[in-house]
Amino acid sequence: MDAPEEDLDIKLQKISADLITDFDQALPFFLRKPNTHTHTHNSNGNNTPRSRVRARETHRLASSLLDPFQELPQLLDPYLPRWIPLLGDAFLDYHRAQQTSARSRALSSRGAAASALLMPLPAAVCRILYTLCKIRGEKVVVRFLSNETRHLELLLSALEEAERTPGGWEWEERYVVLLWLSQMMFAPFDLATISSTDAVEDGEGLPVIRGLEWPAVGLPGIAVRILPLAIKDMQALGVLDALVRWALVALRPVVDADGEGEDAQKTPYHYIGVLSFLSGILASSADTSDMDRYLTTLFQAVHGASAEGGESGLPSVGSSALARKTVIKVIRAIAVLILRNSQQDMASMELVETTIGFLLESLADNDTPVRLAASKALSIITLKLDADMASQVVEAVLESLTKNVLWRKDARDPTAPRTRDLTAVNPLEWHGLMLTLSHLLYRRSPPAENLSDIIQALVMGLSFEQRNPSGGSIGANVRDASCFGIWALARRYTTKELLAVKTPASLLARLHAPGTSVLQALATELVVAACLDPSGNIRRGSSAALQELIGRHPDTVVKGIWVVQTVDYHSVALRSRAIQEVALNVTILSGGYGEAVLDSLLGWRGIGDPDAASRRAAGTSYGTITAQLAKEAADPMGRFTQSVSQVLDRIKSLQPRQVEERHGLLLSFASVLDSLPSVASTIPQDGNRPTLDEFIQLSLSGLEHTLSECSTKTYRRPELIAEAASNLVISSLPLLQAATVSASASASTTTITDPFATTLIPGPTLLSQPDTSISRLANVLGARRPASLEPIIALLTRTLPAWLLRPEEEVIPPASSASLILLLFSTPSERETTIRSWASAVRTRPTGRNSTAGGFFSALVMSYSVVSTLDLQEADKSLICDAILERWDTDKDTDMRVLMLRSLTGSELLGGNVRVFLPLLQEGLDDYTMNARGDVGSLVRFRAVRATRGLWEAFADDHEKMGTVSSLFLRVLRLAAEKLDRVRAEAQVCLAAVLKSSHAATLRTSTFSSRGYFSFLLDLLRARDDRLHPAMAEAVSSGIGTGTGPASPGRSGQDDKWMEELMAGFVSSADTGNEDLVIATRAALCDFCCAQSSDNVNGSNVDLVCTALVRNLKSRQGQDRVLVPTLEVVAFLFHVGIFARCNAVDYKSLCLQVQKAGYKTGNVRKIEACIKVYGAIAALDDGDENKRSAGGAGDGGNRREAAAEARKRLGALAFHPWPRVRSLVVDEVWELLMALGEEPVAERLKGVDWGAADKASVRELVAAVGLA
Repeated sequence: MDAPEEDLDIKLQKISADLITDFDQALPFFLRKPNTHTHTHNSNGNNTPRSRVRARETHRLASSLLDPFQELPQLLDPYLPRWIPLLGDAFLDYHRAQQTSARSRALSSRGAAASALLMPLPAAVCRILYTLCKIRGEKVVVRFLSNETRHLELLLSALEEAERTPGGWEWEERYVVLLWLSQMMFAPFDLATISSTDAVEDGEGLPVIRGLEWPAVGLPGIAVRILPLAIKDMQALGVLDALVRWALVALRPVVDADGEGEDAQKTPYHYIGVLSFLSGILASSADTSDMDRYLTTLFQAVHGASAEGGESGLPSVGSSALARKTVIKVIRAIAVLILRNSQQDMASMELVETTIGFLLESLADNDTPVRLAASKALSIITLKLDADMASQVVEAVLESLTKNVLWRKDARDPTAPRTRDLTAVNPLEWHGLMLTLSHLLYRRSPPAENLSDIIQALVMGLSFEQRNPSGGSIGANVRDASCFGIWALARRYTTKELLAVKTPASLLARLHAPGTSVLQALATELVVAACLDPSGNIRRGSSAALQELIGRHPDTVVKGIWVVQTVDYHSVALRSRAIQEVALNVTILSGGYGEAVLDSLLGWRGIGDPDAASRRAAGTSYGTITAQLAKEAADPMGRFTQSVSQVLDRIKSLQPRQVEERHGLLLSFASVLDSLPSVASTIPQDGNRPTLDEFIQLSLSGLEHTLSECSTKTYRRPELIAEAASNLVISSLPLLQAATVSASASASTTTITDPFATTLIPGPTLLSQPDTSISRLANVLGARRPASLEPIIALLTRTLPAWLLRPEEEVIPPASSASLILLLFSTPSERETTIRSWASAVRTRPTGRNSTAGGFFSALVMSYSVVSTLDLQEADKSLICDAILERWDTDKDTDMRVLMLRSLTGSELLGGNVRVFLPLLQEGLDDYTMNARGDVGSLVRFRAVRATRGLWEAFADDHEKMGTVSSLFLRVLRLAAEKLDRVRAEAQVCLAAVLKSSHAATLRTSTFSSRGYFSFLLDLLRARDDRLHPAMAEAVSSGIGTGTGPASPGRSGQDDKWMEELMAGFVSSADTGNEDLVIATRAALCDFCCAQSSDNVNGSNVDLVCTALVRNLKSRQGQDRVLVPTLEVVAFLFHVGIFARCNAVDYKSLCLQVQKAGYKTGNVRKIEACIKVYGAIAALDDGDENKRSAGGAGDGGNRREAAAEARKRLGALAFHPWPRVRSLVVDEVWELLMALGEEPVAERLKGVDWGAADKASVRELVAAVGLA
C-alpha cells in the first residue's frame, strides 16, 4: 500500500535533493570569503575564513536544510565526507588566524555582540556540526574530523582562551571541541611534541576539568572520555594522584564561617562531572592496579556524598537522578575492582556487603535510570561473588518480593487455596527487583538448580498490575522487566537444564496439567500476555520472548512453530486483533492455550480493564474461545455450562460499585449465548438433552437475575449497565428460542412445527433478517411463550423504557434492538400496547434536559417488522409514520433530528413508505441551522445524505422507485460540492450510488477535495445521460428530479436548476473552504468555463455558470451563507476575465441585485464582496463591439449603464460611516483607475487617510474620479 502524501518521510524523499543541493552550494561561501581580487589565501591554500556570518543564514542551514533529515538521516551519508572536513578546516583556520593576527578574539566577540544579526564563525560552524551530530550521531560525525595531533594544541589553546574571555563560548562550541579532542586522544603521540610553550596550569585551570561542570548535553561525558586517555601518559608527573585528590575535595561538603554548607552554591552538574570522571578513571584501570590504593577512600567519599541526611551527604547529589545513577556506577566499579583479587580481607568484604545493601535499597528508587543502574550493578557484582554469597544475593532479591504481599481467601469457596494480593507492594521496588533478576539471568549468575523460585517470580511479574489514584496503570514496567527476564532465561540456559527444573506448584495450580514442563508453562503465560496485555510494548515483548523460548528450545512446546507464527510480533500490535483473532487462532492450535486465555479474560486484563472498548473485545473473545473449546470437548454443552457458571458466579460476587467488571462480565455472558446456535447444531437430536436443559435453566436464571438487579438497583455508571444488559437481551434470542421449543416439545398439543422458528438464530443477526421472516417468527414465539419466560418478559417490559431514554451513542443501538426481542416474545395484545406507548413517547418531546428519546425512535422503526402481526384499524396502520412525522414537524432540535434520521437509515419503514418520508429527507438535506456550536445543521445533512444513499442503493434495480426519490438528486449534488469535508465526503459516496459502475468507480477513487473531483461534478451536467443511472437520468431530464416546469427558450430549465443548485454548494468551497480547497475548486471552475461545450443548443459553459450565479443572487437574498460566497466567486470570475465574456447576463440587473444584497447590512465581509463586484462591473470594457451580441442583454448600452451604476454605488459607499468600508472603496477605485489607464487621477488618492477624511474631502474625491 502506498504511503499517504502527508507522511513526513515521503515529503522528505521528494525534496531531499533540493535541500542537499542548496546546502552543498551555500556552505563554501558561508565559511570563506571569495577573495577574487586580492587572491589572499591561508597556509592551506584555501580562501580566508570569515570572522562573522549572518545568524539568519546559520539558522537556515542548520534548521531549514538539515533538521528535516532527522526522519531519514542516512540520506546525508554520501555528503558527510565532504561537508564535515570543510567545517572542521574553517574552524581551525579561524583560530589559527586569531593566534597570528593582531586582532584578538575579544575584539571579534565585541564586534559580534554589537550586532544581533551576526555571530562568530566558530559558533556557526559548531552549531551546524552539532545539528549533524543530532541527526546522524556523534560517532559517525567525529570520524570525519581531522585527528592529526598538530591540531591538539590549537584546540586546547582556543578552549583555554574561551574560558578566560567574559561570555566565553556557546555550549555547541564546547560540545564539538571536546568531542573532537576525545577522538584525537585515540591517536598515539608523544605529549612533548605538541606543546610550543612551557606554561603549566594547576588542576583547576585545565579546561577539560572545568568541562566536567558544564551543564550542556553530553559535555561531562565527553570530558570524561578525554581525561582517562590523557592520564595514562601523565602518571609520571603525578597527574593521577592530583586529580583523585581534587575529586575527593570536590565531593567533600564545605562549611563556611557561619556553619552553613556551601553545597547549595554548586549545581548538580558539578558533582555529576566529578562522579563521571571517577567512573571513567575506575573503568579505564580495570586491568591495572593504578587505582587500588584509592578504592577505600573513594568509596567512603562517594557513599557518604550519596547518604541522605548524613553529615557528609550532599543535597545536590541526592536530588538528581543522574547524580545518583553515577554514584551507583562508581560504587559498582569499586566493588568489581575489589572482587578482582582472589584474597579478600574483612574490610574489603564489608565494603562489598555495604555496596550490595546500598544497591538493594536503590532498587526502590523513584527514578527508572537509577533502578536500572542498580539492577545492572547487582548482576555484575553477583557474577564476581562466590557461589554461596551469590545465592544469598538472589535469596535477598526473592525475599524482597514477598514484602507487603497479602494472602486472601476466596469468598465463594473457602476451601480453595489462598491467592496473592499485590495491591500493597511497592511497584517501583518490584520493577527494580524484576530488572535485577533479569540481569542476573542474562549474565547466567544463578545456577540452573536454583531457577524454580526465579521463574515463579518472573511469572508473577508478567501479570503484575496496580492502579494509581486516577486509575492509570503503573505496572507496565514490571511486566516489561519480566519479559526481559524470560527472554534472558530462554537465551542463557540450555534445554536440558530448563527441563530439569521443577515446575513451581503455583504454576501448576493455574490451569496447567500435572507434569507440565516449565518451558510449556512459560510459553502459555507468554501467549496470554501477548494476547491480552493492555500495553503494546508488553504484547510485543512477550511475543519476542515466546519466539526466543520456542526457537532456542525446539520440540518442548505444543505446536511451537505454529504458535510463533500465530502470536507474531506484528499480529499483536493492535490490541483488539490480539484479543479476538490471535487468541482464537492460538486456541485452535491447542486447547491448553485457550483455557489459560479464557481464565485471564475474567481478570484485570479482560473484563476488569478500565477501557470500555477493550472490555467489549474481551467479552467477544470469551464467547468465541468458549465455543471453540466446546466444539473440541466430549461434552460441548457441559463446557458451555462451565463457562456460563464461571461468569454468573463472578457477577453474583461483585459489589455494586464494580460497574466496569459487571459491564465486562455481562458482555462475556452475551457472547457465550451468541455462540449457542453453532454449538447446539453439533449435538445429535437424541444426545446430551439433559445437559442442554441444564444450560437453558442456568442461563435463564442468570438472565432473570441480571434484569432484576437492573430494575431494582442504581449503578454508578448506568449507561454501561444499560449497554451490557441490552446486548445480553439481544444475545438471549437463541436461549429464549430453545426454551420455547423445549417447552413446546414437552406439551404434545402445542408442538412448534415451523422449521424457521425451531432453528436457533444468533441475536445480532436478527436485524439482517427480512421483515417477513421477523413477523413469521413473532407469530410463532409470541403465541407459544412458556411460563418460564413470563418473569423475564415482565422484567424486560419494566426495564426497557429506562434504557431507551438513555442518550449515549453506545446505548441506543443495543437498547432498540433489545426492544425487538421483547416484541418477538410478547402476545399480540402486549405488542400493540407496547408499540402505542412507544409512539406516544415519540410524539411527546421529553422535558428532561438530556432526554432525546433516541432509543424510542429506533425501537419504533424496528417494530415496523411486527406491525403486520397486529389487528389494527385502517386509521392506525400509519401509526408509526404519523408519530415520527408529527415529532419532526413540532421539534426542531438538531440532536433529535439526527437520531430520527439515523433510525430511519436503511430501515424497511423508510423503504416501504418513501413517499411519506420524502419531505422529511428534503428538509434534512436543506438544514443549515446555526447556533453557538456552529453549523449544527451539518449533522442533520450528513444523516440525511446517508439515508438517501440507503434508498438509492436499495432501489438500484427498481426504475419506478428510483424515479420517486430522484427529487433528492440536486440536493445531494449541492452537498457534494459544499465546503464541509464530512458532508462532502458522504455526499460523494451517495452520488456514486446513482452513477453507472465505471463512472462510480472514478468518482469514489477521486479525493473529495481535489481539482479532478470538482471537475467531475461540473462535467456531470453535460454527460448525465452517459454517467447517471438510467432511471435517474430520465427523471432529471424530464424535470421530475429538479422540480422545474417546461423547458425555457434557449436552454432547458432543468439545466438552469441543476447549475443553480450545484453553484449554491460550489461557491462555499470556492470561498470559505481551506486554502487547498479554494485553489482546487476555483481551478476546476476556470477549467470548466474555458472548455468548449459540444452542446451549442444549451449555450456555453460560461453562460451556464454566470447566469446561475446571478439567479442565485436574486433567489437567495437573505441567505448570507450562499450570497457572500456567490459575490466573491463573481468577483473572482471578473478578475480572471471569464465573467466579462458572458453575454447572457444583464449587468445592470446584476448591480441591482448586488445593491439589494448590501442594503443596510452589518456584515463587513458582504460589503467587501459587493465593493469587489462593483469595481469589476465599473471596469467593463465596452469598446470592442465584436465581443457583444447584436441585441442581447449584454449589449454595449447595457454594459455602459451597468458601469455607470457601479461607479455610482462605489461613490455612495465612499460616504459609509465605517472607516474600513471607505478604505476598501478607495482601494477598489485605485485598482479601477489603474486598470483604465487613468494614472494621473489615481495619484489624487495618495497621501490621505481616507478612513479618517472628512465628508468634504470625500465629496471632492468622488467628483474628481467620476463616481458621482
